[in-house]
Amino acid sequence: MENRLTLPVRYDGLSRLLHWVVAIIIIYAMCMGYLLHALEGTAYFQFFSVLNMTLGTLATPVMIIRFTWRFFRPSVPYPTDVSVLKKKFMIFAHELFYLVIFITLISGFLMLQKGYNLFGLFPIPRPVDTLAVNEFFFVLHRYACITLGIFFLGHVFAVAKHYLAGKKSIISRMF
Repeated sequence: MENRLTLPVRYDGLSRLLHWVVAIIIIYAMCMGYLLHALEGTAYFQFFSVLNMTLGTLATPVMIIRFTWRFFRPSVPYPTDVSVLKKKFMIFAHELFYLVIFITLISGFLMLQKGYNLFGLFPIPRPVDTLAVNEFFFVLHRYACITLGIFFLGHVFAVAKHYLAGKKSIISRMF
């Protein structure tokens, strides 16, 4: 009997779970982050602001686990019709995507000018007590959010392009 090593055609369950948890948090946080500007001065602002900070706080360890797990998970090869140059581009784009996500999460935490209660229960103090540093990270966070939005839209458009082109083998890797 022949002993063959078969490579998976899609990512393992943990990788897919972490991907979708982070994706849902990012989509929510991006939308709510921009909506918070419209909610300033309303009774809803504090609730959604704390919820946004709570989800960002939860997303950080999930992203760390996701980033670390990719070095240990089973490798999923690209389809054979994807050129070496395109594979390298996709890997580089994903690395930048990870970096932008981490910058967004970290700057969001470091920009806090006051603490908050995680899920309204556990006090999280502001990590930096210098207004100039908070303001720097606020500006960085704004640019990181814009960059993250661009990467996110690029990711969605790439998925849609592959789907419409009938290249479902790329998409099925994460479903």
